Amino acid sequence: MHESQEPPRRLPYRGTVAWLIQRVSAAIMVVLLPLKLYTGWAARDKLPWVLPWSPKQLHFNAALDIVLLLCLLIHMAYGVRVMLIDAGVIREDRWFWRFTAGALAVFALIVWAVYLRGERG
Repeated sequence: MHESQEPPRRLPYRGTVAWLIQRVSAAIMVVLLPLKLYTGWAARDKLPWVLPWSPKQLHFNAALDIVLLLCLLIHMAYGVRVMLIDAGVIREDRWFWRFTAGALAVFALIVWAVYLRGERG
């Protein structure tokens, strides 16, 4: 192998995986955030029309909140990672798993504190 050639990367490349995860989380948030806001207004009877389904049940659905929280945390973590890479503060290849683990740790802590700990007492 010549010095100018880079060794082949193992698939999947972490940057590509982070990019795909960030795009999927953005697409999910495009649906869930307006739905969450809309059902919040509808649950408080702030809309001028009657809905054929109960917005209160959907608005207070824990599964919807947990999916939205996970998407927000992952999207934000990878966004901060990209900004730090672009600023030259960190190297791209070393921080993928650290940001993923950090986002998942914060997610687990929030889910435990809000949804799991409250059910015991």
